[in-house]
Amino acid sequence: MSKKAIIAIIVAAVVLVGGGVTAFFLLRPSEEEVKQQEIVDKHPNQAQSILTGQWMDKNVVGQRPLAIMMENEKHNHPLFGLNSSGVIYECPVEGSSTRFMVLYDNNIDDNLKLGNVRSSRPYYIYFAHEFDAIYVNWGASVRAIDLLATDYIDNISGVINAKLDTVVFFKTKDHPSPSNIYTNRGMIMQGVQQMGYRTSLDTNKPKKFTFTEEPEQVNALNVEGATDVAVIKPYFFVNLPRFEYDPATQKYKRFQFGKEQIDGNDNSQIVCDNIIFQDVDSHDLEEHDTANSPYIWCETIGKGTGKYFTKGKMIDITWSRPTENDVTKYYDLKGNEIVINQGRTWVCTTENKYKEKNKYYATVEEYNAAANSK
Repeated sequence: MSKKAIIAIIVAAVVLVGGGVTAFFLLRPSEEEVKQQEIVDKHPNQAQSILTGQWMDKNVVGQRPLAIMMENEKHNHPLFGLNSSGVIYECPVEGSSTRFMVLYDNNIDDNLKLGNVRSSRPYYIYFAHEFDAIYVNWGASVRAIDLLATDYIDNISGVINAKLDTVVFFKTKDHPSPSNIYTNRGMIMQGVQQMGYRTSLDTNKPKKFTFTEEPEQVNALNVEGATDVAVIKPYFFVNLPRFEYDPATQKYKRFQFGKEQIDGNDNSQIVCDNIIFQDVDSHDLEEHDTANSPYIWCETIGKGTGKYFTKGKMIDITWSRPTENDVTKYYDLKGNEIVINQGRTWVCTTENKYKEKNKYYATVEEYNAAANSK
């Protein structure tokens, strides 16, 4: 065999080997792809809830969540269904009270009592939009009515859409009207069908929260700058709420109006796993409610500061939402998106002008000592 032939054979072999090696590295799955496949294999036919991060049937996760407005006045308690929720928003409203928007994965029991159901404010609608939720309310402020009349969010609105009143809502005799209006998933879905709303989640919409992949994983515990906080007191002036961390359950117990806040469905104390304070700009509006208190505006678009609480720890955060069609993202002070521990998250929108009145205590004993000294 000639020298040229031998060289040609060697070159061809090198090319073949090199090509094989190149193909191996190009076609080999990345570490992230391998990791994601391992997660999928561990949770067959499941997906993480966009509300809680908990693994559940992917068909359930593929359905739009429900967002229900609830009143939070002392006379109308207990509320029903908070301990069955995934996310709870607590925002200030007129008269220095707060109101809840409670979000549910669309797999709760059809007959579970939910409510009471009360009227809408615009900023709750903007928050509900972030989850592609079907929004449920009984009445609304003037600006909320205008927003609900657009195609911004699919809504089941009692009073505003009177034909839904008896289809979606029922009244009880335990409280005076309008604090006696309730609903359940079965009735809501009848309203959804009647209105012809889409029931499948918009998969093109970014997810608001990024969760731990497994419940035993814990983040924000050993983050640089994390602070021990066992008692959290948002400034809210009327209901005077607080959250107390229970190390045994690793959950926060909710108190307001000087006592435990109870879920009327099972008489258990309301608890959550994560708490977010989102500091927002706010101002009074020209419109007033029936008690002549001005409606307020809480700004949900833009940037701001806040706190994230989980597992008895607190870190400072920032938030950003460029437009009303984006979702709010939360970041640590290094600019990394925070990872939320799985479970129920309670979001308090705290007005910037009052945020310095929020109080944090390292231990329950420290809080009790402060409370007793007043």
